[in-house]
Amino acid sequence: MKRLIIVALALAAVGAVLWPRLQPASGPTAGAPPNRAAAAVRTQRLEPQAFESRLFFNGTLAAEQAINIRSELRGKVEKILFRDGQNVQAGDPIILIESDELGAELRSLEEQLSLASTQADRLQSLFGTGAVTASDRDDAISRREVLRAEVSRLRARLAKSRIAAPFAGTLGLRQVSTGDLIEADTLITTLQTVSDLHVDFSVPERYRQQVVPGTALSLTVSGHADTFPAVVRAIDPRVDPETRTLTVRADVENPDSVLLPGNYARVELVTRNEAALVVPSVAVLQNLEAVTVFTVEDGIAVSHEVETGFRDEQRVEILSGLEPGMEVITSGIQSIRNGQPVTVQPAVDLS
Repeated sequence: MKRLIIVALALAAVGAVLWPRLQPASGPTAGAPPNRAAAAVRTQRLEPQAFESRLFFNGTLAAEQAINIRSELRGKVEKILFRDGQNVQAGDPIILIESDELGAELRSLEEQLSLASTQADRLQSLFGTGAVTASDRDDAISRREVLRAEVSRLRARLAKSRIAAPFAGTLGLRQVSTGDLIEADTLITTLQTVSDLHVDFSVPERYRQQVVPGTALSLTVSGHADTFPAVVRAIDPRVDPETRTLTVRADVENPDSVLLPGNYARVELVTRNEAALVVPSVAVLQNLEAVTVFTVEDGIAVSHEVETGFRDEQRVEILSGLEPGMEVITSGIQSIRNGQPVTVQPAVDLS
């Protein structure tokens, strides 16, 4: 009896599972795929056209040559030979450091060198007659060479007491005063070339082909109403792995020295393609995975993964993924799906 009850319960459970599957489907759409209504869209025919685009980057002006001028000696500032902000030529004296002690030491060594040279020459002559030993002669020659090296070293140190401009440029503010006792490596002033400037700025790697040496640029600089021309000199071949950008260096014309190193500059790049494929910005669907544009083919929406180039406020350049003559959907793309039937409203020619 107990076994019959168990079998009956098992059959009831199986029937509960299978019964709904055995029932005929109800309703008019049961078992049929849902029908997606045709969407009304607008399109534009894609044709090559002239497209001028503008890109903007941020940079900072820098001097072509810029150094900190420092003392290489410890001593007292004897004389300052420049004015703050003065323009100088290469070799112009800037400052004198008191060198009396070095001068006196040098004169003493020069006298000793003169005597040692005379002695070495005399012993060399006597050695030829056998009057002195080779050891005496060699000692005299060795002393002469040691003194000669010391004199050369002191002359080099003494030359450093007169600091001169290593290249033509504009001096900064002086950092010492006459009579100051300064240590070696003390900052005296700065020197930089104001007439020769460059600007460094970062460009996304996707624009690498548009920015090449010789490319003309236009700069807007803080504090100036006019724009200034610049020309790309070089592009760093390394891509920053974090920002995916390249560093570009451009030469800036500054004949009147109105621009200064450190000025903030907004760099403008203008490009023009006479046969670009361009779509309205509203036709481009972009997410983290791809950039997509929809076209209409035989009444069906077809998605295309595209590569974009330059863009302005209303248009986007298409570098690949589309062909001339395609009908690009320009309305309602957020709700369009690939393969969806569409009804095309009157098209507008892009050209």
